[in-house]
Amino acid sequence: MGLDGLWRRRAVARLDPQPGHVYLDAGCGTGDASILLAKRSPGCKLIGIDPSQAMLRIGMSKVEKAGLVENISMLPGNVLDLQFPDKIFDGVITAFCIRNVTDRMRALAELRRVIRPGGVLVILELIQPDGVMKPLFRLYSKVVMPLVTALMSSVPAYRYLSDSMADFPRPEEWLRFMEEAGFTNTETEPLTGGISRIFVGRVPTLQR
Repeated sequence: MGLDGLWRRRAVARLDPQPGHVYLDAGCGTGDASILLAKRSPGCKLIGIDPSQAMLRIGMSKVEKAGLVENISMLPGNVLDLQFPDKIFDGVITAFCIRNVTDRMRALAELRRVIRPGGVLVILELIQPDGVMKPLFRLYSKVVMPLVTALMSSVPAYRYLSDSMADFPRPEEWLRFMEEAGFTNTETEPLTGGISRIFVGRVPTLQR
């Protein structure tokens, strides 16, 4: 398992899936997070969406091999325009997706819309690290990023990865965006020196 697998496993743990609950994997790709989630809580149901039909085909093949067809379904979809009713999911996980979205606030609003009161959103994303890692990241990105991509099982070209990580909002700013979208009890957890981060937010039990 590469670094991305370890990060996904931690994100799934933060979601804490429960039997009988229904979850969305937004930007599911080839289904790695979906499969981890379903294995952690065999009694839950999960829908994965992704705009790439090719990735969905690979994902469903992996789901079949894992024996999880009864738990996981995958559909074409876009996080900017979720084709689901309001308040239908107990939680949402999205891994390495939001960074690539053209309208991040709209994506947050859509994710907020489909989560039931008391539900949770878990975002796993790659960002430019803070602290002592920040100048090292900027100075040695041409060295660091090839190493990161070598350790991960599937990522875009490292040049785009480096640029998009630097473009993503700082952790405190992103938490503020989540709060503006209606999430409460927001928090973030750095992983691997802050190269990756988990962001967590909840939908209030009592609607505003």
